Amino acid sequence: MREGLGALVALAGMLLFLVSIVCLIWPIKAIKLGTRKRAALALVGSIALFTAGGFIMPPPTPEQIAEREAAEKQRVADRAKREEERAAQRAATEKADADREAAELERQKPLMTAAAKSLWEQVAAQAAPCDTTGKNLADHLGRRGANIYEAYDLANAANRICGETATNIGQLRAPTEIPSSKRRAFAEALTTCRDAYYSKSSAFSQMADVLNGDMRPSAVNEARQASERSQAGTMLCGLGFLKAVNDVGLSIEDVMGEDFAAADN
Repeated sequence: MREGLGALVALAGMLLFLVSIVCLIWPIKAIKLGTRKRAALALVGSIALFTAGGFIMPPPTPEQIAEREAAEKQRVADRAKREEERAAQRAATEKADADREAAELERQKPLMTAAAKSLWEQVAAQAAPCDTTGKNLADHLGRRGANIYEAYDLANAANRICGETATNIGQLRAPTEIPSSKRRAFAEALTTCRDAYYSKSSAFSQMADVLNGDMRPSAVNEARQASERSQAGTMLCGLGFLKAVNDVGLSIEDVMGEDFAAADN
C-alpha cells in the first residue's frame, strides 16, 4: 500500500516537474501557470512531491536488496562474458589473418627468393670492380719496393671506381616481388651498401693525397681511420642483406650463397 502510494506521489512530482519546466519557457494560463513565477513555484512543489514520494515508499526488504544485488552481479557477469566472447572472436580473426598471410608468403617464397637473389647478385656485380681495385692496391702496397707512382694511380682509380659503384647501387630498388611490409629492410640494406662504397671512395681519395706527398701525421691518421671505417661499412652491407633475407623468412644460402649462410650460423 505505502509503496503504491509513494510511487503515485513521486510520479505526480515528476509530471509536475516536466510541466513546470515547459511553463518556465512558454507560460500556460489554462492550467494556472501563466507566469514564470508560478511555473517556478510549481517546479519547487514538484521537487517536494518527488521527495515526499520517496519518504512514503517503504525501505527495500532484505530479500529485495538481495535480489537487486544478484541482478547486478548477473549483469556484470553477462557483460564480462560478452567481452570475453568478443576478445576470443578478435583473437580468432587475427590468427586467421596471420595464417593467411603466412600461407601467402610461403606460396610466394620461390618468386621472392629469385628476386632477392637477383638483387644481391646485382649488388655484388656492382661492388666487384671497386673490391678488385682495392685489393690490387693493397697487394701492390704489400710488395717490397712498391712503386709509389703506380700506387697513386691505383688509389685514384679506386676512388673513381668505388664512387661509380656507390652511385650504381644507389639506383637499385627493393624488388616488388617482396611484400611491401617486408620491403623496407631491403631498401635499408641498399642504402647501407651505397654509403659503404661512398665511404670506400672517400678513403681511397685520402690515401691518394697521402701518396701524393701529404705526409702530415694528421692526414695519414685520417686516411687510416677512413680505411677502417670503409671496411666496417662493407661488412654492414652484407649484414643488412642478411637481416632483410631473415626478416622475409628466406634461405640465406639460396639468396646469398653458402659462405654467408655459414657466417650467419
